[in-house]
Amino acid sequence: MAKVGIDEQTIDEQTIDEQTIDESEQDFSESLYIEDNEHKPDVSFDTVAGYDNARMDQSLLPPPPTVFAPPQDYVQPTFTSAPVITEDTARQALIEFVSKQTCWGTGTAKSLTFEKLQSSTSYHYFLETFTEERTSKWDHEPFRGQFVDGSQNGPAPGPWEIPATFKEFFKNETQHHEVPHTAFVRVKCSSCGGRGSKTVTRNGKSCRVSCSWCFNGRVTCSKCRGSGKVRCPACQGECNLKWFIKLIINWVNNVSEHVIERGTIPAYMISQTTGTLGFNEVQPRVQPVANFPVAEVNEVSHNFVGSHQFPMKRIHMQHHMIRMVPVTQCVCRRRGKEFTFFVYGLENKVYGPEYPDQCCWGCTIQ
Repeated sequence: MAKVGIDEQTIDEQTIDEQTIDESEQDFSESLYIEDNEHKPDVSFDTVAGYDNARMDQSLLPPPPTVFAPPQDYVQPTFTSAPVITEDTARQALIEFVSKQTCWGTGTAKSLTFEKLQSSTSYHYFLETFTEERTSKWDHEPFRGQFVDGSQNGPAPGPWEIPATFKEFFKNETQHHEVPHTAFVRVKCSSCGGRGSKTVTRNGKSCRVSCSWCFNGRVTCSKCRGSGKVRCPACQGECNLKWFIKLIINWVNNVSEHVIERGTIPAYMISQTTGTLGFNEVQPRVQPVANFPVAEVNEVSHNFVGSHQFPMKRIHMQHHMIRMVPVTQCVCRRRGKEFTFFVYGLENKVYGPEYPDQCCWGCTIQ
C-alpha cells in the first residue's frame, strides 16, 4: 500500500506536459509539500460503525474489556542465590582489568595484600509487558483502476475483529491494514484539481537552483526540468484518489526495571552485567513477587505490576525476573596504603576508580 502525503505547497494551477517529469521526482515533491500545512484535500467522510472518530490523524481504538483471573493453584518459582568468589579470583580479575587500562601498572595488583573480602548481592528486577494498540485514520492512494472494497460489500468489521499476527513476543512491530469495505474513489484529486501536476516553490524560490559544481551558476532543476512544476504528490498524476480507513497496529514491549545496589557501583553497570537468575517467569498476567528475601524487591515488583495495566491496549504476555549480581568488596593494602575495589557479575568485572597505580604524566583513566 502506498504511503502518500496530503499536505501541499500553495500553488497556481497550470497545464503541463507530463512527459517532462522525471520519475524520481516523488522524493523531491514530498520535501516541498511538507513545508505547507494549510492546504489539505477537502473530503467529507461517511461515518463508519466502529470508526466514528476516524479522521485524517490517528485516533485510538480501545480494545474490548477483558477480565483475567490468576489460576487458583498458582505458585511462584523458587528463588536461587548468587555465587561467592575467592581471593585468588578477585586478584586475577583485578590484574586483567588493570592490564586493559592505558597508563595503569599491574605491579600493585600482583603484590597487594587482601585484608577483607565482603560478599554481597545486587538485585536487578525487570518487568516487560507486551501490548497491542490499534488506531485508525482516513488515508488515500492514487487510483489506478485497482479493486475498491466499498460499503456495497457489507459492513466494515470492527477494529479488533480484523485478524493480525505479530512475529515475536516482546519485540516492537507495526503493521498497516486497509479496513475492509471502507474504500471509495473521489473523482478529481482535490490536491491538484484533477490536473495531475502543480506549480511548486521551495522556501519562496522557484525550482531553478544554484549548482555547487559550477560556482553558483544557474542550472535547470532535475526534478521539474525547468518547468517549475512537479507531479501532484497526492495522486501521482492519476487525477483520482482511492480513500479508505487505515488500521495501524502497534505491538509495543513496555519495560520497567530497577536496580538495588547497596555499595558504590553505578546502577547501570549492574544492569549491564550478567547475574544469576534468582527468579524468572512468563505468564499472560504475572503476579507481583511477594516472598523474596529482600523486601525492596517485593515492593518494586508490586508497584511495577500495578502500573502495567494499559487499559487502552491489549496485553498479550508479561515477563518478569530477578537477576542476582554477585558483588565482592575487596579491601586491600599496598605499601601501607589502603584502597578498595569491587568485583561484580558472573564474568568478574572490576570497578576500581581508586586504584593507586594509574597515573602517567598526569592523566587519569576510569
